[in-house]
Amino acid sequence: MILGLDVGGTQTDAVLVKDGHVVAHGKTVNGADLLETLDTALDQVLSGVDPKEVRRAVFSTTLATNAIVEDHLEPAGMIVSSGPGMDPEWFTVGPSYHVVSGCMDHRGTEVTPIDRGAVMNAVSAIKRQGIRVAGVAGKFSVRNPLHELMMSQWITDSFSYVAMGHIFSGSLNFPRRVATTYLNAALHGVHHSFVSALEKTLTRRGITAPRYLLKPDGGTVSLSGSYRFPAQTAQSGPAASVMGALALDGCRETALILDVGGTTTDMAILLDGVPLCVPRGITLGEFRTSIRSLLTRSLGLGGDSRVRVDDKGCLKIGPTREGSAVAFGGPVPTPTDAMIVLRLLHAGDLKAARRAMEAVAGPLNLHPLAAAERILTNMAQTIALSAEAFLYSVNSRPVYTIHEVIECARVAPTILIVLGGPAPMLAPYLAAAFNLPYRIPRFHDVANAVGAAAARVTTEVTLQADTQRGTAVIPEAGLEIPIRRDFSMEAALSMAREILEKRASDEGASPDELDFAVTEKEEYSMVRGGARVGKNIRLKLTIVPGIAPDWAEKEQC
Repeated sequence: MILGLDVGGTQTDAVLVKDGHVVAHGKTVNGADLLETLDTALDQVLSGVDPKEVRRAVFSTTLATNAIVEDHLEPAGMIVSSGPGMDPEWFTVGPSYHVVSGCMDHRGTEVTPIDRGAVMNAVSAIKRQGIRVAGVAGKFSVRNPLHELMMSQWITDSFSYVAMGHIFSGSLNFPRRVATTYLNAALHGVHHSFVSALEKTLTRRGITAPRYLLKPDGGTVSLSGSYRFPAQTAQSGPAASVMGALALDGCRETALILDVGGTTTDMAILLDGVPLCVPRGITLGEFRTSIRSLLTRSLGLGGDSRVRVDDKGCLKIGPTREGSAVAFGGPVPTPTDAMIVLRLLHAGDLKAARRAMEAVAGPLNLHPLAAAERILTNMAQTIALSAEAFLYSVNSRPVYTIHEVIECARVAPTILIVLGGPAPMLAPYLAAAFNLPYRIPRFHDVANAVGAAAARVTTEVTLQADTQRGTAVIPEAGLEIPIRRDFSMEAALSMAREILEKRASDEGASPDELDFAVTEKEEYSMVRGGARVGKNIRLKLTIVPGIAPDWAEKEQC
């Protein structure tokens, strides 16, 4: 059996999968105590199940994303070395940012030794601000991580966690690496609390199966390994929507995925069952990162969004959520109240929902039923407008699938795949707003948890080879390997693939799911004094995200 669990902004969903089919599922409204919420969610699907029958557990969460968006990051110090070139002060991030001397050149050769005294002075300044976590980043650390390793070793006893830039991505782009390093440090506390709560809950229940977290690229990483990459779990919720749609529907057209939750609506595009991705890194809040991700868009509009009429008599829905619907004891009218009044949803207190609609209908001079209709129509039209902007941005640049770059391809959805609790109630309104047909997969209300359960293990490696220096560096694996002067691209591919497969196997991937893709490939000669002195080879390999081979269920209602 496989356990899938998604901790969303409003609710936590859980599913239990056996022989490729969902055999139990449940939803739990999030409470103040995360441990209690997790316990309740697991009770719904694990009642009467022998814990030893669970052979894999996969989780997704929006906690990291919410911490970024709501500016609840833990203060983190940053120590940066860059050398000449762009002013590193341009990339200042966080409350305590320090630039120290010491640099590598673009080939990873040390130009200036790192200044230990300056590093320790930075540590003192950071500690005086009461900061407990820190990050270190060097400009060309992915070519030679020595300076980051030295800084980390010097300061590790001064902080509860030290993030190093070179282990998060093997790609260049110093600004993105600085931001990503900072986020990993600033999210360490939130992530540690989440993982600790999960570990306690699972251990207490006797579940010893391998545990994984979903990543924003739709793949998984081991729960223990995720401690090193806290920011890598950001956007795992929207990624779970995509994987859930793939698992439950297959999406064998140009499909627009709409996952309508309580707080947000997440959208994504699949081209004949293949998701689009952001290969250079996603933007999280104000931070441009180097975190590889599926291409998704989130809109602050869901079933529990606040509904009001402004001073100009205009109907406004979202983006804030102030609690559950009035029908469930909440403080303000919501689209869920509209669904209840229209008898599309048979739940909650109908009288309370009617009072909520009367409060909206009065300023609009409408009957409460007409006000409820207008709320759902406006909600669907707002989602359609946001999707139109999303599609425009997609069609304004080359389209990246997880396999390849498709240039000059115009993306035009032919079908809506509607997920989330409100899907059956809202889908007809969305179909009218988009003028497109729709499908609602079975288990649409727990699709994220299904997506987490069905996702397979992924990982990636970046190989940087310099034949003149005689070394190949794979920063994600912490490896520096001697190479011959005739080292070739073919040899690089073989070396990178061997290490990629080992990393994937260590993460729990089975041999039949090691479908890899070359996502970056570059080779050029180095010339000095008119003579060729060596070759520089750069190569990035990725295990392609997808649905686990043992997944079987694709059912529609």
